[in-house]
Amino acid sequence: MQVLKNNRTVFSVFIIVWAAINLLQAGFTDLNSDEAYYWMYSRQLDWGYFDHPPMIALMIKIGYLIFHSEVGVRLVTVVLMVGTLAIVWRLIDTEPAKSRNLPYFIILAVMLPAFSIFGFMATPDSPLMFFAALFLLSYKRFLENESWQNAALISLSAAAMMYSKYHAVLLLVFTVLSNIRLLLRPKFIAATAAALLLFMPHMLWQFRNEFPTFRYHLVDRAAGINFSYVPEYIGNLFVFQNPVILFIALWLIFRKKIEDRFKRALVFIVCGFILFFFAESLRYRIQPQWTTLMALPVFILVFDVLENHLAAKKAVRITAVIMIPLIVVARLALAVDFLPVAFVKKDYHDYRKKMLEIQAVTGDLPVVFSNSYQTPSMYAFYTGKSAHSLNDFYYRKTQYDLWDFEEQLHGKRVVYIPHWPMQYFEDNFMKHFFVNGDSIYMKEYPAFMSLSKECAELDENSYTFTADSLNRLSFSIHNPYPYPLNLATEDFPVSFYLGFFSNGSIVSYSALEIADMVSTINPGDTVAVECRFTPGSLPEGRYRAAICCQTGILYMTLNSPFSDAVIEI
Repeated sequence: MQVLKNNRTVFSVFIIVWAAINLLQAGFTDLNSDEAYYWMYSRQLDWGYFDHPPMIALMIKIGYLIFHSEVGVRLVTVVLMVGTLAIVWRLIDTEPAKSRNLPYFIILAVMLPAFSIFGFMATPDSPLMFFAALFLLSYKRFLENESWQNAALISLSAAAMMYSKYHAVLLLVFTVLSNIRLLLRPKFIAATAAALLLFMPHMLWQFRNEFPTFRYHLVDRAAGINFSYVPEYIGNLFVFQNPVILFIALWLIFRKKIEDRFKRALVFIVCGFILFFFAESLRYRIQPQWTTLMALPVFILVFDVLENHLAAKKAVRITAVIMIPLIVVARLALAVDFLPVAFVKKDYHDYRKKMLEIQAVTGDLPVVFSNSYQTPSMYAFYTGKSAHSLNDFYYRKTQYDLWDFEEQLHGKRVVYIPHWPMQYFEDNFMKHFFVNGDSIYMKEYPAFMSLSKECAELDENSYTFTADSLNRLSFSIHNPYPYPLNLATEDFPVSFYLGFFSNGSIVSYSALEIADMVSTINPGDTVAVECRFTPGSLPEGRYRAAICCQTGILYMTLNSPFSDAVIEI
C-alpha cells in the first residue's frame, strides 16, 4: 500500500510539472498561424465554423478572458491535456503493475507527439483527445455497469467530442463495430440519441450555411486516385505516433487475440483509423494530426504489454534515450530562435515580426490579404488591427468567406497585399522589404470593393460546348450584399468568366462577352444575362463548370455553384 501511495504522489508531481512546462511553453512561444485563426473564431462565437465545430473557439474565449496573451489562447489546452493524462491513467486498471511501471507511463506521455504537441498548442485536437479519453472511460464503465448514469456520461462525452472535431465520428463508429451488440442495448441507444440531439445546434448551423464544411471535405477536396499521397501518409503516421511505440502496438494486435471488450474497442480504433485514412490517402493528402486519436489506444495497449515483455520495455527505453533529447531541443527551438530550420523560423519567430512591420507601414488602415486565412489572423492577433482574406479559385474557401468582413470593408480605405507577385504589382504597387530579406507588394485604395460571394447561377445543370468555337450561355447575376453592386467602378470593374474544373482544380477559364450588361444591381435584385465565349483548345472530355469573377486587379474568384460540362471537338 505504501508503494502505491508513493507512486500516486509521483504521478501527481509529474502532472504538476507537465502542466508547468506546458504553461511556460505556451507563454514563451509565439502563436502558430492556425492558433491565430482559431483565436479569430473566438472573437465571433457561433455554433460552427467553416473548418471545425466550435469547441476550440469556446476554449480560447475562456482562456483569453483571463490572460490577453498567448497564454490565454492556450490556457484551457494545458488544463485539458493534464485531464487527458489523468483519465488515461484511470483507464489502465492493472494495479499493482501499473504503479510499478509508472516511469514508462511518463516516458510514453513524453514520447508520443500527440501528447507533447497538443499539450500546449490550441488546436481542436486538444479537446478532441480529452473528450475522447472521457468517452473511453465512460464506455469502459458502461461495459462494467449498464447504468443510466454511465449512459449519460457516454452521451455527454460523445457530444463534446463531436463538438471538438469531426474525426470523433470515426472513434464512435469503430467502438460500435467492436461490439455490435451495443445497438441492441436500450440505454446505449438512448445515449446515442441524446448525443445527436445535443449536436443538433451545430447541424442547424451547417444547414443555415449550406453545409460548407461537408462540401469542402467531401466534395471540394476530393480528387481522382493519386497513389503519390500513400507513402507520405504512411511516413507521417509512424512519425506522428512514434514509430517504435506504434510498432509495439501493432505487434501486440496481430500477435494475440484480445477477448476483453474494452481492449477490443481500442484495437478496432487503431486498425480502423489506419485503414480509413489509408483509403482516403488514395484521393488526397492526409494531414498528420488527423490520426491524433490513435494515440490514446496506442498508449494504453503498449503500456499494458510492458509488464510482461522485457524486449518491449528495452525498446521503449532505447527510444526514450534518443527521442527525449530531440523533443526537448525541438520544444526549446519553438520558444528560442537558435535552430536553423526554415519552417521553425518562419512560423514561430518571423511571422509575428513581419506582421508588426506591416502594421508600421499601414498604420490603422484595415489590411486585405489574399489566399491565406493564417496571415490576416496573425495580423489581427499581434497588431489588434482589422484584416481580411480574399480567396481565389486556386485556393480553398475559409471562415473568412462566411464572416461579413467583406461587407464591413466595402467603400473603405484599405491596404491590399496580394499573395503572388505579378508584373502589374511590380509596376504599380509599393514593395516592402522585411528585416529578414523577404518582401511583399502593397497598395492603398480609397474605396475598396470585392466580389467573393456566390452571386451567379448557371441556367442549366449540364451543358455541351464545342472547343475552338463560339458558344452561347445564359446565367443570372444576383446581388447578395446589403448595398448596390457596382460592376463598373474605376478601380474594381467586374469581369465574368466561365471556369472549367477537373478533379477539384481549375484547368481553364474563358472570358464571357455579355451583351447589354447592367452597371449596377440593387440589393436582392437578380438580372438575367446572355453571353458568348470560346473554350479555346480545351481537351475533349467531362468537366465541372462555374461562373468566376475578376474584380479589378483582385484575383479571380469562384462565384456560382457547379454544373456539368462536356467539351466536344
